[in-house]
Amino acid sequence: MKLDMTHSQDSYSMAAMERMKIELESLVRKLNEVGSALATLNLFRRADIEFDGKKRRLRDFAEIDLGPDPMAGTFKVIIHNEVAIPGAISILKENNFINIDASSKRELKVVKPRLTVQQEDDLETEVKRWTKSSLSKLSSIKSDALQRVQAAIKAEYIEPKESKAATQQLDALIDQATKHASILGLIRRKQLIGGGLTFDGPEEETLYKRINDREYKDPWQEMLIPKIDEENED
Repeated sequence: MKLDMTHSQDSYSMAAMERMKIELESLVRKLNEVGSALATLNLFRRADIEFDGKKRRLRDFAEIDLGPDPMAGTFKVIIHNEVAIPGAISILKENNFINIDASSKRELKVVKPRLTVQQEDDLETEVKRWTKSSLSKLSSIKSDALQRVQAAIKAEYIEPKESKAATQQLDALIDQATKHASILGLIRRKQLIGGGLTFDGPEEETLYKRINDREYKDPWQEMLIPKIDEENED
């Protein structure tokens, strides 16, 4: 995602651009956490099974494979030792994964339960909340930069001509940044809900057509893949 500096290279706009980039990166991380598949990925993390008369971690003998799309309706459990199968099935059922194909001793195929309408609404609401919060922060970054520009004029640090260019640049930056933030929110809603999104006006519907643009390929993946906290692994 680019933020272009076409009108001015002044220090006020440059600083605002860097702050906007940081905010957009933060938004990607927050949206990744909404409806994350991390809970599914960690199902076996603290589960134990009996093996050779000793307690062993289930994850040593079975692991969850979410595949290339963690939001897909199915996933696999890779079995490294048959002794893990009963324990794995038990944990899955305890967590409402009841549609399990255990015909293979090498892997279990699991169908996720469909989201309820209420669950979909809750996910969309949370995505919209984070997006709105980010848009507000981006706007504050612009306002802060404008105040600094105005203060610089009064102190005669910059000329009116430079002030005009800086203002134009800040206007351009906020337009770009708000577009990016809005599209990131739409991408996450698409990932979580799939089709059938309702739009808050024609502008949002127009932005939705941009979610597959090349510049959003990396953020799309960053929001899709669960982030595992390696430091808390035990």
